[in-house]
Amino acid sequence: MNIEIRTGNRDDFQGIMQIINHAKNKLMESGSPQWSDEDSPKEEEIKGELEKGNNYLFTINKKMIGTAIMTDEEEKAYAKISYGDWDTSQGNYVTIHKFAIHPDTNGKGYGKIFLHLLLLVCQEKGISEIRIDTHPKNRAMQKVISSAGFSFKGIVHLPFENGERYAYQLFLK
Repeated sequence: MNIEIRTGNRDDFQGIMQIINHAKNKLMESGSPQWSDEDSPKEEEIKGELEKGNNYLFTINKKMIGTAIMTDEEEKAYAKISYGDWDTSQGNYVTIHKFAIHPDTNGKGYGKIFLHLLLLVCQEKGISEIRIDTHPKNRAMQKVISSAGFSFKGIVHLPFENGERYAYQLFLK
């Protein structure tokens, strides 16, 4: 089995959107409003992140299984957090967004593997602080985040309907 994490490129766009669209349907089926309406990943946004080199892909035997955005741009919604606090930042942080695993591969632990590989990329780049969020009803993603060692820090509110998100933080050694 050949497992790889790499940055995405323009040629990957259709495969990325396919994974995102399948994940959106899975979220809807699970009762989570995440990625519905205004917070749905937009094609222009994904293309922009591809151009910046912020899109990462998880492949197994050259087949695209997962996609995520990892960016060091400040997340404005993280400025205000309820029911908790961020630990004092050790400088800049990266945020992982738009994390999705193709639903056909659910239950195999690929989400956990992909997130751990993203953390290795951070470590290689000398990044010590990572933040991530997910909707309160997205229990599968909460398990993936917790299994990677992230700590629950509180609730942030993204600027749209159903924008409440559980916020997590991890410091790498």
